Amino acid sequence: FLPSSSIFVNALSFTTPTRKVSPTKLAMSTEGGGGGGSSTADVANFALRQSPSTTQFVTNKMCPYAQKAWIALEASNAPYEMDEISLYGTNGKPDWFLELNPEGTVPVLTCFGGAVILPDSDLILDFIADGAVEGGSSLQPKSDDEKKAIQKWRDALSKEIIPVGKDAVLRGKTKELYNLLAKLDSEMMESNKFLCGDRPTIADCAVFPFLWRIDQEFGPLTEEKNKCGNIRSW
Repeated sequence: FLPSSSIFVNALSFTTPTRKVSPTKLAMSTEGGGGGGSSTADVANFALRQSPSTTQFVTNKMCPYAQKAWIALEASNAPYEMDEISLYGTNGKPDWFLELNPEGTVPVLTCFGGAVILPDSDLILDFIADGAVEGGSSLQPKSDDEKKAIQKWRDALSKEIIPVGKDAVLRGKTKELYNLLAKLDSEMMESNKFLCGDRPTIADCAVFPFLWRIDQEFGPLTEEKNKCGNIRSW
């Protein structure tokens, strides 16, 4: 949804530079090797992270749809290069970007030197979750229950959070928003650090930019004020 102008001024407080390379430390695997050496996959991923990236992330840091893909890239530790474009202004969007995505929307992820072009944030999330980005870790669910929980949150985002949030921003329908937030808060497990368990999944990556904006615009969301203690902790 479209946040107010005051929220557009504040991007997420990430400090990723234009050129992003994952940390150089390699966690050596001790599984299945008998001697504690690194696996072939570990060595391959380590080599990829030290070489120039063939993954390009074209984005605008203010866009929440682009932010969810950005968070997923960070969570997967995939190496990538970032190109930020302006969504507005007199000069318009560059021709090279419109060749990648004629719709003109961000984000766009290109992989393997441009052999794969993904012009949609949800497609990008699924691609990252599969571990298909060079040098990135998989964010696939570990169980059927986790898979169902992830899909539940993604459905809640598209069918509830975004449309209800848009109505609150544009039409002042805040009562419906606070009711939804209380419902979502009650569905969060207090024992979980993240939405679907003890590790971040693409559910966290997808939902965070939108609930963050709601918190900035209508919050702070707290247990005392909005019955949103779990959201605040998360």
